[in-house]
Amino acid sequence: MTLSADLTPVEAGSLDQYIYQDYIELGGQQSPGYADVAGAGSPRKWDKRDGYGFSGAVLVYHGTDLAEFDVTISMWDVAQLIDWWNFATILEKAPVGVRAKALDISHPFLNTPPLRIKSVVVQDVSQLRQDEYGLWTVVIKFLEYRAPRPILGKPIAAIPSAAAATPTAQDAADVQIQQLQARVAALAGS
Repeated sequence: MTLSADLTPVEAGSLDQYIYQDYIELGGQQSPGYADVAGAGSPRKWDKRDGYGFSGAVLVYHGTDLAEFDVTISMWDVAQLIDWWNFATILEKAPVGVRAKALDISHPFLNTPPLRIKSVVVQDVSQLRQDEYGLWTVVIKFLEYRAPRPILGKPIAAIPSAAAATPTAQDAADVQIQQLQARVAALAGS
């Protein structure tokens, strides 16, 4: 059984279209030309704790980090360039004083396990470049957006305070020590 971009099973007949998707959908808009997704990953944060004079270490897991990846869009005709100018409006910087918002992204290589990247912010957009064969390319650098959530356990409730139990005496010396401690506490007013 295979998963589609929305993580639901797909039929074997539609698998070819699913695997060979040559575009991304960003904020509900389809990219023009051919989109090549590269460098996406599922980075994890580990704390390596080793000691002086020891071989090996203890590893402590601190959750997943945010993925960084590139999408290279290649265009080869004028109609695709016109589509690019329309698509590029979604990639513009947020105006000064306005917080940038994350965009939903859709591509089978990004949305399925193990990556499960659903939302991104734009880190950088390169200029359009034309090579000697007339192919226009632009590189978009993305950073995954994922709201923080706790991964460490938190106490559910506080332990109710209970009176500290007074130890019982073992022998005559312990009894005398307890009596003297009680007398000191009484004189101190506590």
